[in-house]
Amino acid sequence: MKRTVDQSTPVHVAVKEAVATLEDCHPTQLGSLSLVVDGERLDAVPNTPSSESPMLFRYCGYTVTVDETGTLRVEN
Repeated sequence: MKRTVDQSTPVHVAVKEAVATLEDCHPTQLGSLSLVVDGERLDAVPNTPSSESPMLFRYCGYTVTVDETGTLRVEN
C-alpha cells in the first residue's frame, strides 16, 4: 500500500489507519505504535531533509516507510 499523508493528519495516525485497513480492523485494535517508533520523530519526517529520511520500521508484521515527501508505504 502506498499513499501520501494529508498534511492535516499526523503521520503516526496515518500509519495506524493504513495498517488497520490492511488488517480489516479499527486502529484502536492494533498494538501500540509508540513501542516501535518515536511518534514525534515520525510526525516530523515530512519536514526533514531528504538526507535524514526515509524512516523505516516494522509494525504489526508490516514494513513501514515514510519519506520526506510524506509518502507512506506499508508492505507485508
